[in-house]
Amino acid sequence: MEEAFGIDLGTTNSCVAIVGSDGLPQVIKNLDDEFTTPSVVYYDDGGECYVGTEAKRGMAVDIDRIVAFIKREMSNKDYQRDIDGNEITPVGASALILKKVVDDANEQRGYEGLPPIHKAVITVPAYFGNMECELTKQAGRIAGLEVLDLLNEPTAAALSYGAKGLEGKTFMIYDLGGGTFDVSIMRMQNGVLDTLSTDGDHHLGGVDWDIALLDYMLMISGLDITYDDIKDERESGKMLLAAETCKKNLSKSEKASFKLVYKRKQYVKEVSRSVLEELTSDLMDKTIDIIRHAMKISREPDAKIDEIILVGGSSYMPMVKQRLMKEFSCPIRLDNLEPDRAVAKGAAIHAAKLAGNGKAKVKIGTDLASRSYGVRCYDSEQDKYFVVNVVKRTDDQVYEGAMNFCTVKEDQTSVLVALYENISEADNVDINKCTLVGEERLSWGFPVPKGTTLEAHVSRSSDGTVRFWEECQGKKVYMEIKYKGMYSDAEIEQMRKELEKKRV
Repeated sequence: MEEAFGIDLGTTNSCVAIVGSDGLPQVIKNLDDEFTTPSVVYYDDGGECYVGTEAKRGMAVDIDRIVAFIKREMSNKDYQRDIDGNEITPVGASALILKKVVDDANEQRGYEGLPPIHKAVITVPAYFGNMECELTKQAGRIAGLEVLDLLNEPTAAALSYGAKGLEGKTFMIYDLGGGTFDVSIMRMQNGVLDTLSTDGDHHLGGVDWDIALLDYMLMISGLDITYDDIKDERESGKMLLAAETCKKNLSKSEKASFKLVYKRKQYVKEVSRSVLEELTSDLMDKTIDIIRHAMKISREPDAKIDEIILVGGSSYMPMVKQRLMKEFSCPIRLDNLEPDRAVAKGAAIHAAKLAGNGKAKVKIGTDLASRSYGVRCYDSEQDKYFVVNVVKRTDDQVYEGAMNFCTVKEDQTSVLVALYENISEADNVDINKCTLVGEERLSWGFPVPKGTTLEAHVSRSSDGTVRFWEECQGKKVYMEIKYKGMYSDAEIEQMRKELEKKRV
């Protein structure tokens, strides 16, 4: 039987797991003997590239040579950086991180006399759209992986917990990572896992707590600056690491020391957990608002939540459980050592199944996406464009929608069709609240009467990626969806060969 990895490609840390001979998922330690690897890339002034723990140490040396939190930039079409001639893209940096965790895992397997693995399921935030999913797959290919599937992080977490008392329950996965937040409401029935709703924010995570704490430290030290003012300065990386350390210490103790150095002067203050919680109450409020929206758009909005499972390293903060206890009367589970590994373990279970090597006790039933996809239409009465959703976020993840439209002018010989992405579950959406995915000209070559039927098809696959085509008068056009930052197959192969030679 073939084997495949499950990879949690995280904003702050990444993790790789595999289903062992006992049928249970297990995380593979990296070469630093750690279960997770910092999702950080560092370029030294000699042109060498480092990924992981050694790269994270570089944050304290020179932030200008560091690439961190790159997962947050997957949807940023304008992201552009250059470090000593190295063009930094979200796809390229993610490929380096994937290569690092896979190379380390395969080296550990080599010590045990086991063959290397180059197949994987990679997890993505449930809130990722088509573009982010496509770019993540490209990163995997550049890293030399055969990407079997992309899997929503909350779904992966639920898979890893599936055999642990969730049968017959409606539960919530609260996934607060280093840089992203996801929530999914799910149900386990007869060993089948169905998603009732999902929502999130891929610009909300533990690093926002770090920044809030750092801003407070800068203020009480008498420095009239914020992190945003100095984030490009050499010392900012070390400050952010100090904030992260202080935050983690406050998860264990009521008080902790915060030491920072700015312009060669040292500042040391004691910070209390209550102060951190007060500083970041608005961030907790954001997660609660997202939960409420997820419940509102749930397929069963009145369903009682039987249990909440906390996932993601930032869920260790005591304020998370305390706040959820105020909002819900159900049990809240924070398994020891599990929050930062559960996603990779769930991905490993799914990977084993796809590779034909799994005997999972839990199966994925209905999964959901977080985006809707629709076609641009024209309202002649109001003289404006709007978007009609063909596939909605409340539809199954794997879904094909078809809808008829019509020409708006006499004697049209063609039409410019356009696909848009949005976060609304409504039928019709203001075009200004949508993002253009792509446009394509459909031409049939002869004039037709006003009101001639156009048939639009949108399909969404299990990995969240989308295909679109439109038909009219026996002619069909498929839209090539290509985003800024995406690479051609030839470019991917060239990058793969170049990266294959590197040791990161």
